[in-house]
Amino acid sequence: MNWYKGGSWMVLLVAMFGVAACGGDAADTANEAVAQTTDAVDAVADMADDAVDAVADAMQELPEGVTMAMVEEGEAIYGGAGICMTCHAPDGSGVPNLGADLTDDEWTHSDGGYEEIVVSIMEGVTADASTSGVPMPAKGGTSITDDQVRAVAAYVWTLSK
Repeated sequence: MNWYKGGSWMVLLVAMFGVAACGGDAADTANEAVAQTTDAVDAVADMADDAVDAVADAMQELPEGVTMAMVEEGEAIYGGAGICMTCHAPDGSGVPNLGADLTDDEWTHSDGGYEEIVVSIMEGVTADASTSGVPMPAKGGTSITDDQVRAVAAYVWTLSK
């Protein structure tokens, strides 16, 4: 259990205030600990706010016609029925000599635009065009639907953003 969950940090603060009431060096140490704990709690709250802001920004920047529901569905397909993670790794960082890194801003078969990613997945990549020499079959060689391809493309688009 993390110290900041479930109010455990509050118990720590109360205990430190109790020591501080005693006076002397112990009080100074306790006051310093309370200040540091308060700063740490504030820093965690700031990080949480930043994460919420980042998600909100990402939602506003999605390509036209793409929703967060599509991105979430695409993530599940990427790691499941689409078997994309087999060549591109679970986090999209790529598997050496197999599948490209999808998390950077370098795109070999498109400029990284959503619709171009859809086309790449739909049509696949030939061995000659592949940087690894390994082809990517159309739809990854699976039977996922066109709508599922669009969802995977939405997720893949977010990986490099």
